Amino acid sequence: MVEVSVRKKLESFVLSVDFSIGEGEYLTVIGRSGAGKSTLAKVLSGVEGIDSGSIKLNGREISHLPPEKRRISYLPQGNSLFPHMTVLENLLFPLKVKGKKDFSGVNSIVEKFKIGRILDRRPREISGGEAQRASLARAILSEPEVIILDEPLNQLDFFTKTELIEELKKLKGNLTVIHITHDPLEAMELSDKVLLLEKGKVIFLGSWEELIERGKGELPERIRSFFPYR
Repeated sequence: MVEVSVRKKLESFVLSVDFSIGEGEYLTVIGRSGAGKSTLAKVLSGVEGIDSGSIKLNGREISHLPPEKRRISYLPQGNSLFPHMTVLENLLFPLKVKGKKDFSGVNSIVEKFKIGRILDRRPREISGGEAQRASLARAILSEPEVIILDEPLNQLDFFTKTELIEELKKLKGNLTVIHITHDPLEAMELSDKVLLLEKGKVIFLGSWEELIERGKGELPERIRSFFPYR
């Protein structure tokens, strides 16, 4: 379980969020640009600090820990692969950092994400979709308790995005996933829970179906206009 209660002063508002998600749940965090979504991802992963509050992972306080000690894999926006390494070297990197010499689990991940034919290529030599598949594979190989994905499907074409959504669905129930997006359709396809963020505040947390029902009346017009269903 992830339990979050954090405060962080930003330039134009205060990020002030309180929520929890269960083990193996898939949470999408949605909101307009500038709502604080990426800052939330960075705070949870340890890339940025907090002014006050608590972040607990399965009962363990982690807000004071550096990113590498949190058991959280964070995929920032854009290509997160190391540009000077081949795809295979990228995949092996988290295992080598941990001092592991058994790489037998790599083959199954390579097969699962269909990246076998690009293992000897460098990031500049592969497509955006291939890079995202490789990044996800590397994140899983690091054996995290939580994966945080910041706009993982942004700037991908429709067909590649659809394929990757199917891959992400396979993570549900196996890993706790926090998926940052501005696209409500990703939330509809993937979420166990949806967190709607507006100017650093949580204005909704629940299922997609509950959010749509709320959007018919309770949520303000500026939020309702964000959704494809009216």
